[in-house]
Amino acid sequence: MKIVALVSGGKDSCYNMMQCVANGHEIAAIANLKPPNDSGKDELDSFMYQTVGHDAIHLYSECMDVPLYRREIEGRSVLQGSDYTVTADDETEDLYMLLKDVLSDHPDIKGVSVGAILSNYQRVRVEHVCNRLGLTSFAYLWRREQKELLFEMANAGVNAILIKIAAIGLKPMHLGKSIGQMYPFLCKMNEMYELHICGEGGEYETFTVDCPLFKKRIVVEETETVVHSDDAFAQVAYLRFKKCSVVEKTKEEMDMSQTIVQDWKSWNMHDDIVSAIENVQGSLIEPIKKIVFEKQNMVEQQKSFDSDQSPYFAIGGTTAYQKNTQKQYYNIEEETMACMEAVQEKLTSKQLEWKDVVTMNVVVDNMDDFGRINAIYKKFFDINPSPRALVGTKLNGKAKLQIDLVAIKTIDNVKRDTMHVQGLSYWAPANIGPYSQSVVTQGHAFVAGQIGLVPNTLELPEPRSFAEEAALSLRNLENIVSVLELSLRSDIALCYCYVSDPSYLPLAKAAWETYLGQSAPPTLYIALFSLPKGAMIEWQVLLNAPLPTPFGEEEYENTTDEEQDEETLRSLQLLKIREDPFDVNSVSGVQCRAYAKSNMTSIVAQVTDATDFDHVVSQLIRAVDEALKDCKKKWNQVLSLRIFYRNEMNITNEVLSHVLEAEILKRSNIVPAITSITASALNFSGDGLVACALHVV
Repeated sequence: MKIVALVSGGKDSCYNMMQCVANGHEIAAIANLKPPNDSGKDELDSFMYQTVGHDAIHLYSECMDVPLYRREIEGRSVLQGSDYTVTADDETEDLYMLLKDVLSDHPDIKGVSVGAILSNYQRVRVEHVCNRLGLTSFAYLWRREQKELLFEMANAGVNAILIKIAAIGLKPMHLGKSIGQMYPFLCKMNEMYELHICGEGGEYETFTVDCPLFKKRIVVEETETVVHSDDAFAQVAYLRFKKCSVVEKTKEEMDMSQTIVQDWKSWNMHDDIVSAIENVQGSLIEPIKKIVFEKQNMVEQQKSFDSDQSPYFAIGGTTAYQKNTQKQYYNIEEETMACMEAVQEKLTSKQLEWKDVVTMNVVVDNMDDFGRINAIYKKFFDINPSPRALVGTKLNGKAKLQIDLVAIKTIDNVKRDTMHVQGLSYWAPANIGPYSQSVVTQGHAFVAGQIGLVPNTLELPEPRSFAEEAALSLRNLENIVSVLELSLRSDIALCYCYVSDPSYLPLAKAAWETYLGQSAPPTLYIALFSLPKGAMIEWQVLLNAPLPTPFGEEEYENTTDEEQDEETLRSLQLLKIREDPFDVNSVSGVQCRAYAKSNMTSIVAQVTDATDFDHVVSQLIRAVDEALKDCKKKWNQVLSLRIFYRNEMNITNEVLSHVLEAEILKRSNIVPAITSITASALNFSGDGLVACALHVV
């Protein structure tokens, strides 16, 4: 792919160009934003752009033998929030106009190289501009470990010198030194003062005078040191280039062989997970008895099963036919539109908006409709669509599409973090559909379903292997969760593991337990008929996140964090809530596991042995009764119940939901949001008849 590279002169933008070339792309042009000529300034107070060193950027075109496009920065940081929308006079719009200039001359350019490592502010704005122009963002340095990355840059031939210092420990004498020379000192400063080794906290700026992509190197002949602040602890100073020239290089000096293309298999758990899967022995177990629903005279009603436990809401399985079973749709686009409008109507009735949705589950009858469904689906969301899991299975009726969701009403002054990374990197897959990677709010962290895509290619690993896909999907999931400052091992409350063939069920269990290395959370292993892109496995998780305001400010305003933690533990002990997931095995033929915390509870129950359909339902509900009791919860606190059942049961989603409703109404006058979904097999051994997951608040 032909790419335009955004260059500031810094080490990051240059090394990301090298990564683009190493990944098979072509740098067709470079682009830079600079201070206005009449400003008389070397450096602007910009949230987006490095401008110090701009006086030598013009040499890059000659060094790389590609056209350089430049534009003055006319805007400022008007919209300073975590998200961005088109805003007049914002400096982001200068980038939009710059790239439009490039595309007018190079319409075959399809991507943008950007050297972002840690700045969400910069990443979000570059991705926003790319979306508007139909470009792909390539950010191969995103979320890289900085100590490793800086060493890698220097070793790959990036000769970048410090041209600005602004942190404790850094002095004007360090200006002009290369990153290779400074590496040991920067590591020491990191240990002493937690200085960002790559300067991501603004500790220093660099200017690249040479790298393997340069056909000529820059020679700095004369500089002037400008001191902004002579603070005794953290001086601020920069270099102004007075005279520079370029020198031809030999072919040997343009060696790209030390540019490392990251291999996801270097992940520390890869070998253990692959080995565990390869060593799985035994075969699937068929259910002891085949259960078939025989009440054929039961009326199949279309009913909405929704739950309101403000600020938490859930909408049960919804189709386009819920209002009118006789309606005819001539294509999947029409049906998707009707289904989404039905969901929207339910949201509106509860005074909710799409921005309040924190997770969507989309079940499709035909995975070949994936792209056509997305084209309609995305029209309902703004800049940050909710996380989503999309799976394929038989819907046993007219509907080709079913949606269920959870929404949490946005509350003023309560933080809500949405991670919506759309650029290609080594970190985790960019979105292959209209969804975000995660949302964290009000004690919950929802993560989108993760399949085993290689992040820098968005392709499944070749040759195809369940073991490789399982390892890669867990690696991607771990990387996403780590950015949330949560632990996939200790903070997970509920896990859905979807596989595309029943034979993969025991393999998935081996992968999950090997990764965790400890007691597993409530987990459902579900074999469906298809997954996105033909994947073999998909993980979807819900995590327990810190509450934004866990204590009354007046009562705890003079307490320390440690005292508040002790108070939390005392409260949990009084409630007799267990800290670790636990089994509830009081009902024969049912495997049940629960996770109970102060702000959320999850329960999974799986029936493996029953005499008939009524027995299946009664056992399942009795097991959930016991689990709720052990968790000190009641049915009227259950937000949602998602139930999976074997396809050969000869029952529809609607009928099963009504059967469950009737049983729950014997115990509570409030019914949770119910969603019923068919499966080809259930449980890690394949012997499950039905399996359900409950989200309790």
